[in-house]
Amino acid sequence: MVDKSRRKFLEGVAALIGAAVLGTLAYKYETNNSSYQNYSNNLNNLQYIFWDVPWGPGNGTYKKLDPYFQSNSPITEGVIVAFDNNYKHSLDQILYLYENNINKKPIYINLFVTATTNRDNFTDLSPYDQNIKEFLKYLSNITNGGENIIIGFSEIDKAPIEQLAYYYSLMKKYLPNSNLFYYVDMGNSTRIVELYNYLLNSYGIKLNMVGLELYGTYNYNGGNISMSEDMISAIMQYKQFADKNNIKFFIGELGFRNGDLEGYIDSGGLGYWNGPSEQGYQATIKYYENIINQLHEMDINTIGIYNWNGSNGDPFGLWNNPYINNLINYMINNSN
Repeated sequence: MVDKSRRKFLEGVAALIGAAVLGTLAYKYETNNSSYQNYSNNLNNLQYIFWDVPWGPGNGTYKKLDPYFQSNSPITEGVIVAFDNNYKHSLDQILYLYENNINKKPIYINLFVTATTNRDNFTDLSPYDQNIKEFLKYLSNITNGGENIIIGFSEIDKAPIEQLAYYYSLMKKYLPNSNLFYYVDMGNSTRIVELYNYLLNSYGIKLNMVGLELYGTYNYNGGNISMSEDMISAIMQYKQFADKNNIKFFIGELGFRNGDLEGYIDSGGLGYWNGPSEQGYQATIKYYENIINQLHEMDINTIGIYNWNGSNGDPFGLWNNPYINNLINYMINNSN
């Protein structure tokens, strides 16, 4: 859902404060990480995926995740790959993560393909055929055929199922040691079953993970939020499908407008409703904790969160939140 054409960089003092706080927390955690259990490349482990977008900062901000990624924490990273936006930066990021993957955590690769076409209007992958093949060859060469790699598409709701399945078959051809994921927005959730069945029946390949984006309007009560019955119903429908087929269900994206007190209303909507503000930044962290806790109660333990925003709209980038250390502490403290 996070699209370069739909999201806007959130700039200013909050980013600097957040970076400074994270630096302190990172050092503190790095010196005490031995008390946490090992998180190897196991799909059943608790995992928080921080997605690194290519249009994000080039000033080393993402490296503040290093102490968590390189430790035994449940935090891992995912790289968004778009051939028309800082492609080389994405390649460098993948190589950096792979070479520094001390605990052999899963590294997620989201083949976004293009950052210039709105996701709702992206109907054809064939113009990028050569790009995709060359990327998969490169990834195979640097990762020993996809070891500790989980790769897939998100959304691309209008492209033919047959075309998506073909490119998943190429992923498995070039990356036989990888796992495959696919996640979509709730409005196109039937694509999960369609793609899973077509890929299995036509190529004998199973998706290892299927999931949904989690945006919408939440219930609010005294500063806390919870998912609506419709959200819960949709999630459980596809979690049950995943459980039945012995594969993993996950939330590919969970997001709130950073610093917006009313970020729980139409959480995927453009622009601020109320904010940003100091109180709003604290509320944003609380909203994440509320919903992550509710997802854990539903036995959903893999959740994706975006590190940075797009360039024209929704400000979801948590690295700009001066209280992000509270969320990271919550993630780590609730992993034992």
